[in-house]
Amino acid sequence: MNNMKTTRNNSLFTAHLRHLGVAIALAIMSYSSVASAAGFFIPPHGVRAMGRGGAAVVGVNDLNALWYNPALIAGIDGGLFMLDVNVVNQNVRFHRQSRTYDNGQVLKFDPVSNAAPPMPIPQMGVAIPLGNGDFVLAAGLFGPNGAASVYPEKGPQRYTLIDTMGSFVVTSELALGWKVSDWLWLGAGFQNLMMNYKMLASPSGYPGFVGDAEDPETDILLEVMMESYFNPSANFGFKILTSVGLELGGSVQLPVRLEDKAGKVRHRMPTHPMFANAKMEGETVSAGFNLPLTLRGGLRYVATNWDVELDVVWEQWSTMEKIVMSPNNMKVTGVPGVGEMALGDFVVPRNYEDTLSVRLGGEIAVLPEQLSVRAGAMWEQSAVPSSTLSVMQADAEKMALSMGLSYEFTPSFGVDLGYTHVFYRDTMVTDSVMKQLNPANESGTVVVGNGSYEISADHFGVGLRAGW
Repeated sequence: MNNMKTTRNNSLFTAHLRHLGVAIALAIMSYSSVASAAGFFIPPHGVRAMGRGGAAVVGVNDLNALWYNPALIAGIDGGLFMLDVNVVNQNVRFHRQSRTYDNGQVLKFDPVSNAAPPMPIPQMGVAIPLGNGDFVLAAGLFGPNGAASVYPEKGPQRYTLIDTMGSFVVTSELALGWKVSDWLWLGAGFQNLMMNYKMLASPSGYPGFVGDAEDPETDILLEVMMESYFNPSANFGFKILTSVGLELGGSVQLPVRLEDKAGKVRHRMPTHPMFANAKMEGETVSAGFNLPLTLRGGLRYVATNWDVELDVVWEQWSTMEKIVMSPNNMKVTGVPGVGEMALGDFVVPRNYEDTLSVRLGGEIAVLPEQLSVRAGAMWEQSAVPSSTLSVMQADAEKMALSMGLSYEFTPSFGVDLGYTHVFYRDTMVTDSVMKQLNPANESGTVVVGNGSYEISADHFGVGLRAGW
């Protein structure tokens, strides 16, 4: 009987090691939610636009147009240089639901919070008029508002995320605005997105016949580093002006795929003695994800010293149904009597949803040509359904309140300030499908996404503009 039990356990262990690398590969794709607003980045974008609650599709004639609507570049008078920095701090508190064992024992978890410092998001650009001023050429570098994440290495959230410090996405854009006539402006921008992503997490190596599913000694410590520096895309826009103060504008942001065919993987195998001779060979994977098609539209009313604008934004996140990951010649070695075991492709479901956002904002010239103040509000859906919500995709339906001001020191030099607080709906998740990543023992994994999520975010921005 003892020999039969030993043989069975060795067989189980061999099968487990056969797929241990797949657990590592799957953890890579838990990152797949780094995309734009509505769940991945935190709106609104840009200091002046921030002060208006993100209502900037029609009425912001500065280099925020590269993000919102390239047609607005046509309204920039003369040359313009702009530099601004938006500092983003996202507060996340996750209290994981207690786990009940088969014998009735209850394991309770302490809440964890995001301990990452606020993240600065710089933006810079320049605009130059061409010819008689009907055309304006603009170029810029900017990133979406993102927040870093740092959680305890041995916390109850470790199976989805520990650390993302050092990650970034940056867009470079060259755009042209054209004043076709007194009532019609057009614009087009050609973009390249660059990504550098770093993530630390702990998939599980629990074999199912020794210990417990959340035994720290069977955890794998995993670091993923993905880079992708050539990912072309484009945006297009228009603006229509009327003689009665009404203006209409719209833009389309084309989708783009971010992909790294040689993402680097480093790992520490479980510290349990049963894994003493197991090794993973190979260190790269091919993986990617899509950023969505985005449509923006707005209506603005302009008076002598003030304006108000209402915008609607739609993002096609439903294209994020799944992520496919392909290991590049990765294999498990060091298993007695088995030899080398190659790892195959894996598909990770995401099931994201299209989102809608409504933004209302405006500004008033308190001291004409010197001091302007602005304010705005925003409501936005989340792309992330509750079943796949985790600290990796910390998002929910949200509202935001914004304020800001601009002060012109001279006709050619000014400063902008902005502040936004984002209120997320508190979420209690009871239908989570977010489990430990351990395909070698899927039946032994436990759900780790259920619990309460409390989220909020603050943006503070300062910008400088110099014209000539």
